[in-house]
Amino acid sequence: MQLVLDTSGLQVTKKGGSFHVASEKSSRTISPAKLDSIAVTANVLLRADAVRLAIQHRIPILFFDHIGKARARLWSPYFESIATLRRGQVHFCESNEATAWMIDLFALKTEAQIDNLRYLKSRRGAWTRTIDQAVKSIRRQNRQFENLREYLPDECRQQMMGTEGTIARMYWQALGGGLPRPYGFDKRSRRPAEDIFNAALNYLYGMLYSVVEGGLFAAGLDPHLGILHADEFKKPTLAFDLIEPFRPWVDRLLIQQCLNRELKKEFFTKNQYGLFLNKTGKAFIIPLFNDFLRSERNYLQQNSTVKNHIYFLGARLAQRIRATM
Repeated sequence: MQLVLDTSGLQVTKKGGSFHVASEKSSRTISPAKLDSIAVTANVLLRADAVRLAIQHRIPILFFDHIGKARARLWSPYFESIATLRRGQVHFCESNEATAWMIDLFALKTEAQIDNLRYLKSRRGAWTRTIDQAVKSIRRQNRQFENLREYLPDECRQQMMGTEGTIARMYWQALGGGLPRPYGFDKRSRRPAEDIFNAALNYLYGMLYSVVEGGLFAAGLDPHLGILHADEFKKPTLAFDLIEPFRPWVDRLLIQQCLNRELKKEFFTKNQYGLFLNKTGKAFIIPLFNDFLRSERNYLQQNSTVKNHIYFLGARLAQRIRATM
């Protein structure tokens, strides 16, 4: 379970062997055994004893900005890692095995995107022809990745990103046009978001990044050694790679909310910077995302929770790296 601290003025201390969360009106005590992370989305007071308790139980404390992007993480310095795996990761990132790994991820992502479009088609029959054409074009573009398997990442990075971008445009055009009003959109917009679907999706992706990064830490990998995404200062670029097959899972979650008319206009606030989730919207999205992480599905011949699948894919990358050492 994730403890979400989203109310300004909350105080978190240690009481006995548990976390004590108090506001002006109420208080509660939470066992660390029930938590796998703590998310801070408002100005709260975290006492040092509570931070030490979290570190003792290896519970990361994540700090999110106003659009849901993780900006900082408090974590034990003794996370699972060994120097030999890190050295192997460096060599792997410069090999054609890394290219093959990214192609495999894109294959998983593309199939999930196509599955989303077919789901939308089943719910929105009037959009059938457009979705069928998009699926056909996406499959044709996806086959271009296979020609790059023997290349080093530096030799084919731009071509891979170009193909992925072309697939993304086809996907978002078909998806945005097939959603009912007021959820439809013309293109994917990030920061700032131009519509409520993209504003909600930006926040969901921000939370998903932190889970993926946690999976890489747990596998003993360095999240800052990216493969497709070039190294950026203070950016967990390997998380940007590993997140790709899981983005469509979050897309589906949001598509379902739109089709069920659960996503409301009053969840969003517009200012000079764009459209963002407000406190009411976060109160809807955050529990939805947490339930999504705990939900079970069959993936790669394993039945487990969404979060476990993310961690499992990180562990599979570590195994793949070790096999090349």
